[in-house]
Amino acid sequence: MTMTETIVRPARCSLVNVSTGEALECLFNPPQLQERIEVHWSRAAPLGLGHQVLQYESTGNRALGGVEFYVDRFFARAVESDPDVLAFAEFMRALTRPPEGSVDVASTAPPRVLIVWPNVLTIETVVTELELKFTDFAQDGSVLVYTATCSFEQILDIAQSITPAGSGA
Repeated sequence: MTMTETIVRPARCSLVNVSTGEALECLFNPPQLQERIEVHWSRAAPLGLGHQVLQYESTGNRALGGVEFYVDRFFARAVESDPDVLAFAEFMRALTRPPEGSVDVASTAPPRVLIVWPNVLTIETVVTELELKFTDFAQDGSVLVYTATCSFEQILDIAQSITPAGSGA
């Protein structure tokens, strides 16, 4: 058994375009993950009370901000499948615009993306922001290294039913 056969790559993050079913496995896992959840409160200020009364309204969707995907053509060439690094950029761009041929209002939204990061999270989201930073170029002008920085927000379609206490429902 050779040294390269004994090295096992860790489970990597995958992104799936829910509309097309196209999946892309990342060359590297993002170096960090920042999750944000907002809690919304109404503020009532009764006359004569020295403070505001907070009334819970709702909890916001989970948001993943500033997730970095590092894409390196040098490393990609060393991978057995030799992925096209610019295909990742086009995959990400496709998640920011409506699919080609959209004809009705419901289908003119950009597609959803399923993020599957083994042992970390699985979440259905939409891209809320995308920044591509190209940092290294070959002599022929082709891109060698870039970073895709994305923000995602969870999509929740199922409204949780709320049963008032004591209603017997």
